[in-house]
Amino acid sequence: MKRSIVVLFSLWLAFGFVAWNVLFDRRVAVAGAAFTREQTLNHQQGRPLVSIDDGFRPSVRAAAAGAALWAGSLTALGMILSLAAARAFRRPLPPAPPAR
Repeated sequence: MKRSIVVLFSLWLAFGFVAWNVLFDRRVAVAGAAFTREQTLNHQQGRPLVSIDDGFRPSVRAAAAGAALWAGSLTALGMILSLAAARAFRRPLPPAPPAR
């Protein structure tokens, strides 16, 4: 492979990792706030508290899966479109019309 294609794919992989990290962190933060809110309400109303393993771990698993799906899709789409663009630019240009 050409060096420029390898660099381009490496940049898409780095972008995919950053996208996964941002999405995962945001979803975990939202899940943590929801878990804390639920635990506070359970405590105030005298209901039994849910363990963090039962109440929070499924949310983290879902956050990881959702972030991986989005980041993987973005990375794959970016690589495919970049490869298509690179192939389109390699084609020779049509001949110019004769000058008058």
